Amino acid sequence: MSVTSQVTDRVHEAQDAIAKASANAAAKAASFAEDVSAKVDETVDKTDAALATAAQQSREIVEKTKTATEGFKATVEDTVREQPLTALLLAVAGGFVVGAIWKGRG
Repeated sequence: MSVTSQVTDRVHEAQDAIAKASANAAAKAASFAEDVSAKVDETVDKTDAALATAAQQSREIVEKTKTATEGFKATVEDTVREQPLTALLLAVAGGFVVGAIWKGRG
C-alpha cells in the first residue's frame, strides 16, 4: 500500500468520523430542542390554568364583597331609619374617636 493510498484512507476515515459526529450532534440538538419545547408548552399550560383559577377566585371575591357591602349598607340604612338618634350619637362618637387619633398623630 502506498503512502498516498494510506493518506487517502485516513482522510476518508476522518471524513466518516466527522460525518458521524455531526449526525450525532444534530440528533442530540434536535432531542434537546424537543425537550425544551415540551417543557415550555407544559409551563404555558400550567400558567394558563393558574391564571384562570386566579381570575375565577377574584371574581368570586368581588361578588362576595359586593354582597357583603350591599348587606352592610342596607343594615346601616335600616338602623338610621329605625333609630335616628342612636345613629347620630354613634356618628358623633366615631368622629371624636377619629379626631383624637388624628390629633395624637400630629
